[in-house]
Amino acid sequence: MPAFTLHVVCPNPAVDRLQVVERFRPFEVNRVAEVRSLPGGKGLIVCRGARRLGATVTAHGFVGGATGQVIRDGCGDLGVHDRHVGIAGETRVTPVVIDRATGRSTVLNERGPEVTAADQDRLLAGLAETVSPGDVVVATGSLPPGSAADLHARVARLALDRGATAVVDAHGEPLARVLEDARATRPAGRLVVKPNAEELSGVLGRPLPDRAATTAAVRELHATTGVTFVVTLGVDGAVWVDGVDELAVDTPRVDTVNATGSGDSFLAGLAVALGRGDDPASALVLASAMGAANAASLEPDVDPALVERLRHEVTVSREATGR
Repeated sequence: MPAFTLHVVCPNPAVDRLQVVERFRPFEVNRVAEVRSLPGGKGLIVCRGARRLGATVTAHGFVGGATGQVIRDGCGDLGVHDRHVGIAGETRVTPVVIDRATGRSTVLNERGPEVTAADQDRLLAGLAETVSPGDVVVATGSLPPGSAADLHARVARLALDRGATAVVDAHGEPLARVLEDARATRPAGRLVVKPNAEELSGVLGRPLPDRAATTAAVRELHATTGVTFVVTLGVDGAVWVDGVDELAVDTPRVDTVNATGSGDSFLAGLAVALGRGDDPASALVLASAMGAANAASLEPDVDPALVERLRHEVTVSREATGR
């Protein structure tokens, strides 16, 4: 297995405050049965999942204030190298209300603190200092106020220029900017874009009602961008399209406790597999098992033993190709 570092760029981390209720009733007083707080945001969930798989991980982003220190301390607890840029504002807190009866969650996302152009330059400079050929760079999550809309695209371009694999999980204009940049530059390295079907539909401006429609859409996008697409479909699994392989993976069944972060744990498995040099089918198997294992946990986290068991319950097929 090749040695590599997984660099996770999450510009807008958070402290997740999980509040468990027996049955959530909107517009009423809800009694909280259990509370947990932990470093979160999409990037920190990716970091946590990758560490559970034994990967070497470095975290990049913006943190500030006492909440930002919780993020830094959490990196230390996980064994993640902390390369966050300190900023003047206060890192956000994300309340997550978990309905124990259904396993469904309600998430309240704050916008996050303001960042400056100088803050963003420092983040990119720090990333440039640490990325080596063969590494994997993940750019994920929302952008805080003040961020350039093409920040994820710039991160991906930097990674590719240094011989690393770039993986982007974004939505809205930041996702559109990544695709526009790929059309303009036709990157020679491996750029992987991992939206969910709803996020991709939003960028395309048309519905993607099923797996076949999603696969056809990303086939067209690959032809104009050269990008590898991995599109998650919730409980219906995911599809992979890279111009050579068109694969579909299912999702192993678990008793769902909290599905929040399952897409991020999927991303962690995918990124680690790519860094290890796994083939696409094997990468999808690990990613799918990671996403399902996350849903079986109250906190956004995975049990490696459960991941290993679930890997044997995952099926990859070429049914999505329509060929």
